[in-house]
Amino acid sequence: MRKDVTLRIARPTDRLDEVVRFYRDGLGFEVIAAFDDHDGFDGRMLGHPQAPWHLEFTCHRDHHACRAPTQDNLLVFYLPDRAEWEATAQRMRDTGYS
Repeated sequence: MRKDVTLRIARPTDRLDEVVRFYRDGLGFEVIAAFDDHDGFDGRMLGHPQAPWHLEFTCHRDHHACRAPTQDNLLVFYLPDRAEWEATAQRMRDTGYS
């Protein structure tokens, strides 16, 4: 994992495997770090190796994550290159996401 990461967005989840599948297989992120059973937590950091940010998702074995506060609790990724956008949209469809 890069040492000069300037932004980490961390979110709890009860569906760690599904979240990883969405970001890794659907959006093409890489799992750049992971941990298991750290004080009951499992975690995965996803991002792009050259990006100064990553997403961290954690799951606790004995506690449930709360739901997002609203349906507008979003992460938005802009893909200005049309070919990259189309390839990503197709990968999402191929992975089963609409």
